[in-house]
Amino acid sequence: MKRLAFLVFAALPCGTASADGFVMGAGRWTCEQVLAVAARAEGSEFEQLAGWVMGFWSHATFERETGFVDIVENVGGRGIFDATLGECQRAPGDTQLYVVSRSMIENTK
Repeated sequence: MKRLAFLVFAALPCGTASADGFVMGAGRWTCEQVLAVAARAEGSEFEQLAGWVMGFWSHATFERETGFVDIVENVGGRGIFDATLGECQRAPGDTQLYVVSRSMIENTK
């Protein structure tokens, strides 16, 4: 039966349409939550927040041009983290972190 399920899955058409995606972890937090966690500057939630931001930006360097990678390297992890918090402070409190981060990446030239 397991083999049949695999064969059915394998036979599904593989189009080139991109998925909407699913954001997990701190990326789903609102800016209000992000700023509250950042204010504590310690603990597992803070570590999750910092790790998520670094991972999201790191992933973007594999999808963007060399100039973007140079900017990320020059600004560094702490600078990116601080800039992300700054953008969250300016955004409405219910804005999710991934929306802020994605917008920052799209606007980095």
